[in-house]
Amino acid sequence: MSDRFIIELDAEGELQARLGAAIRGMTRPSELMDAIGARMVANVQLRFDTKRAPDGTAWLPAAASTLAQLKKKNGGQVPGSLLERTRRMRDSLSRAAGDASVEWGFGVPYAMPHETGSRRGLPRRQLLTDDPIAGTLAAQDRQDILGEVNDFLQGLLK
Repeated sequence: MSDRFIIELDAEGELQARLGAAIRGMTRPSELMDAIGARMVANVQLRFDTKRAPDGTAWLPAAASTLAQLKKKNGGQVPGSLLERTRRMRDSLSRAAGDASVEWGFGVPYAMPHETGSRRGLPRRQLLTDDPIAGTLAAQDRQDILGEVNDFLQGLLK
């Protein structure tokens, strides 16, 4: 006696096509992971543009002392905008996807103090997380990831 049974599906048309698409889709999960990474990178780019944290709150402006230093250093001018004086941090934003995970983040070491704040008084200006200590994503990021998963699954059924 066997503890399993097999159903052979001898179907044609839409059912067979959809099942085939679903099976093929699940053999290439890196496509889903890359789509999630692309969405999260786009969200971070939007945060640079809007100067807002993942939860939508505005970043604190640069301190008066920081602005004074920048003016002194740059002939009375303040170059760039908040967190984009040189664009190095923004330009270092990237993603890497595999079959089981996706990573997105910055390739410069000074990005982390902006995300977490510092004991020396640098305020948090989150780009990646809602709470960097807990490592949690903002509600909108979670919703966007779920949307990417749903889009991927819908694409398998076409």
